Amino acid sequence: MKRALKALRGVNVAAILVIALPLALGVWAIIAAPGTPAGADTPQSKTASPATESTEPTEPTGPTGPTGPTTPTETTPTETTPTETTPTETTPPPKREPLPTVTLGGPASHSTDTTPSFSGTATGGSGLVTVRIYDGTFSDPIEVRTLTAKVSGGRWATGDVSPALPYNEYGARASQDNAEEAEGSSPLELFTVEAPPPPPTPKPAPTPTTPTSPTKTTTGSTTAPASVATGTSAAVSHPGAPIAQFKWFPAVPQTGETVSLVSISTDLASPITGTAWALASNGPFQAGGVLLTTSFSTPGGHLVRLRVTNASGLSSIATETINVVSATAPLMQPFPVVRIAGVETSFGVRLGALRVQQLPLGAKISVRCRGRGCPIKFASRLAKAGSRGVTPVEFPRFERGLRFGVVLEIMVSKAGEIGKYTRFVVRRGKLPERVDMCLNPAGELPFVCPSS
Repeated sequence: MKRALKALRGVNVAAILVIALPLALGVWAIIAAPGTPAGADTPQSKTASPATESTEPTEPTGPTGPTGPTTPTETTPTETTPTETTPTETTPPPKREPLPTVTLGGPASHSTDTTPSFSGTATGGSGLVTVRIYDGTFSDPIEVRTLTAKVSGGRWATGDVSPALPYNEYGARASQDNAEEAEGSSPLELFTVEAPPPPPTPKPAPTPTTPTSPTKTTTGSTTAPASVATGTSAAVSHPGAPIAQFKWFPAVPQTGETVSLVSISTDLASPITGTAWALASNGPFQAGGVLLTTSFSTPGGHLVRLRVTNASGLSSIATETINVVSATAPLMQPFPVVRIAGVETSFGVRLGALRVQQLPLGAKISVRCRGRGCPIKFASRLAKAGSRGVTPVEFPRFERGLRFGVVLEIMVSKAGEIGKYTRFVVRRGKLPERVDMCLNPAGELPFVCPSS
């Protein structure tokens, strides 16, 4: 019994030694081999995965003894390559073309010329000078006429203004674009178109020593002596004769329009008993009343004469020239409406809509753009019929951002009719400026719309 117990104990001790010895050696190898490189296999890692354990015996590493000397780890020095710095080339900003220079010489500050012309000098531009004439208050001018002229040898000159300017105060400015579409302009020149002064009143004829008997006309009215009655001054009278004067309405009639001639003659000594009118410079006098209505079929100056006679048989004659203009074309019906909508931006405006509506069939709608940043320079459409009448016309190419200085001109024209003109100016630091005017029947020149 004792022998069996001893045998069993011997077996257990041996088994324990068999199991414990490799573990002890592994722990010692880990403790005694501090120089083992990271990631090297250890006996502990070998026993942890018996399925992948190598069949070759593992020699634990250590500084001395059966494990052998420790192999030093060779460190490869890292080579640093110097970074080559490439110098950055600074591109200079593009050289801007200088603004063109333009000078303007025009009519005298006060003149009776209703069709003035302009001239001046110009350098450094496109070779085409534009002269714009403004009417109204000069803090918010309205463009009423536009002239163009080509530059030759540094100088330019326009033709006469057409149509003629009414009597009023005006301002004119000449401008020219360069290759970058930057505009150079002259200072605003002010001038006034004045009505010509009335002809001087002639001095009364001296009293004749021998009274002249008045002569009778075939109509029974009394006239002054032939030497006085045939005078060509504005008012011819005999001493003691009435003072002949008349007015007419409207002041500037059109061809075919009814004109009312009204006598405002006076006589302090004797009542006026006879009135006669002559509607031509060499035409005969025809008896009439204080009021006479007539019309003129041709434009230009028409000479009208009035002769009045008092109860004493003495007469006087007044002569006036009535300026008749060509008949004004009718307004386009229906009259177009130009709708422009958008928002302000840091660089100008952004248009959301450019639309022309309420159009007559066949009307031509044109949009002209000037200044830097125009998407296109010109666009044109014709008004066409749709299922619900004439279709409104839109211009989506202009519905975008527009820079300061851009000018849009919208023109609606139809032959023989007065059309619509709208100018839209994008201004720096201010709201955009919009001006609405009429367009002449030729579709070229804007003008102030008639009151009726």
